[in-house]
Amino acid sequence: MKKCVRTIDRPLLLFDLEPEDVGILALASGFMIIFFDPFYAGTVFFGGWVAFRLVKQGKPQGYLTHLFYKHGVRIKGLIEPPKLVQRYSVFGGGDRNADAEF
Repeated sequence: MKKCVRTIDRPLLLFDLEPEDVGILALASGFMIIFFDPFYAGTVFFGGWVAFRLVKQGKPQGYLTHLFYKHGVRIKGLIEPPKLVQRYSVFGGGDRNADAEF
């Protein structure tokens, strides 16, 4: 039997972070480059990289994405976060259809 070098169930990691986490760092660094100095952007990127690695240590895959979702950040492709909507509707109206009479 031939040994597989990279297993299929192993997640994709960039700089020991998931692609979503690297995207968050890139957006924060891009914001810093536009409005501040590139030095601060580099500091935010590397400081954020160290902070994310420390926060994610021992946590499951997608931990930071779910943490942002839990605190009310809207993520494309997911339903509205529980902090923003009290009741979900199958008709897509959210709270607008909650008091409608049928």
